[in-house]
Amino acid sequence: MTNPNQSQIDLWDGRVGAKWAAMHEKLDAMFAPAAAILAQHAAPVAGMRVLDIGCGNGDLCARLLALGADVTGIDVSHAMLAVAASRTQGKAALVRADIADWRAVARFDLAVSQFGLMFFADPVAAFAAIAANLRPRARLVFTCWRGMAENDWAAVPMKAIADLLPPAAPADLQAPGPFSLADPTRVEKILAAAGFAKVSIAPFDFEVCFSASGGVAAAVDLAMQIGPASSALAGTDKSVRAAAAERLRAALGPREKGGAVALGGAIWVVEARRLA
Repeated sequence: MTNPNQSQIDLWDGRVGAKWAAMHEKLDAMFAPAAAILAQHAAPVAGMRVLDIGCGNGDLCARLLALGADVTGIDVSHAMLAVAASRTQGKAALVRADIADWRAVARFDLAVSQFGLMFFADPVAAFAAIAANLRPRARLVFTCWRGMAENDWAAVPMKAIADLLPPAAPADLQAPGPFSLADPTRVEKILAAAGFAKVSIAPFDFEVCFSASGGVAAAVDLAMQIGPASSALAGTDKSVRAAAAERLRAALGPREKGGAVALGGAIWVVEARRLA
């Protein structure tokens, strides 16, 4: 039987995961405020068995280990798991698998995820699988993006290059992708159907750092490599990419302050409990 998540697995265990592994230091800095607020909501974790879903390069794993948790990280990307193994130095158990069809030997006290739960073809089934890996009344805490219109880090680059791209059909807002859990009402329904209750969804805004010191040139380079604009430009020819880079320089230039470039980010911090 074909895994319904196979297209996403192929991306994250292929070129996207390899790119994110190679850029892990920049990405850690980019999303550090989101990781910090997630760890804050998850705490206290000392002595707890914690499952980090979509653990990627292991930043959150390392944060949880430092707080005294017994951490298992799961991801589909060989490349990112290798980075996570290096940074956690054998202190975290790391598993290459799709959480939607993985079962642990022993259930966990807590599951967390930083931007790792928006990519499932059948989100109810995936969240039910997460619930199956948790003990009764255990918590799930995760972050997901709010809508693109609220996220300048994604919207500004896309607006800058829009007229360089061929016409496209309207996006399916519920299809697997970074903004698939932007609707909090949908998130509540998914969690309820998957066996969770006591759902809390809180907004959190932060500055997404595209460049800490390299100015506009570094920010443009990052925007060309990750995010919706990067995905939209994948497969375009050199002339389109060159024109896109110029558009991005113009769009990001006004955001530069002392060599740093940051754009607004908007997420949900979601908490829920598995039913007994």
